Amino acid sequence: MLLDSLPPSDKRLRLADTFTFSCHKGLACFGTCCRNRDLSLTPYDVLRLKNALSLHSDDFLTRHTLYRLDPASGFPVISLEMGQDPERQCPFVTHEGCSVYNDRPTACRLFPLARASGTGRGSAARDEFFFLLDTPGCLGAREEEIQTLEEWLAAQGLGPYRTANDRMLDLLFHPARDRGRPLDESQLQRIIVACYNVDVFRDFVFKTRFLESYHINEKTRSAIEKDDTELLIMGFAYLRTTLFPQ
Repeated sequence: MLLDSLPPSDKRLRLADTFTFSCHKGLACFGTCCRNRDLSLTPYDVLRLKNALSLHSDDFLTRHTLYRLDPASGFPVISLEMGQDPERQCPFVTHEGCSVYNDRPTACRLFPLARASGTGRGSAARDEFFFLLDTPGCLGAREEEIQTLEEWLAAQGLGPYRTANDRMLDLLFHPARDRGRPLDESQLQRIIVACYNVDVFRDFVFKTRFLESYHINEKTRSAIEKDDTELLIMGFAYLRTTLFPQ
């Protein structure tokens, strides 16, 4: 999440800080937080979900997402398309809970927290932190289970999500980027393919002269052939060197 200003200090959490929260089917509000949401998906979210559903990334994007441009950054934003029912429920929620729980997106793993990144005025240094969301109606915040932020991040399996999401932040805060100039269609298309459409990016890598042009060694080539996450990492590296040529 990119912020123009920092949240109040009383909501910002350090790793050792504690908060109370527990979500379970015994709560009357169970599942209601999965309705009527604008849920942005990171590239790693899309990768995990499309693999969990055994879908080509093109098909996943067509069936389950919406596209828009972020007015602040100019970068494409991919959001989960909610259901067409009056409550706009997440398409992956059932009466028993989340049907893609093991591969649920970053924002779902973090709830009732959010992670923010920004840059200070006149500085390129990144300011990154976690903070508590306002969650009216959420009974989980009234539960007595106490945990530190560090314990919560580990329990929710956020390690690989944070690592992958940081690579996207590297593009947003790229030192060669002219923030006064909007991204052109070529730049937007490269971001969509390399970050969100990993199966199309695979064709680009292996069916063109990409491997030769960028001198990809055999070890890396073997890794990206077998592992979508490694291919996504390759996509980020490709964009970092080509998206904003100096």
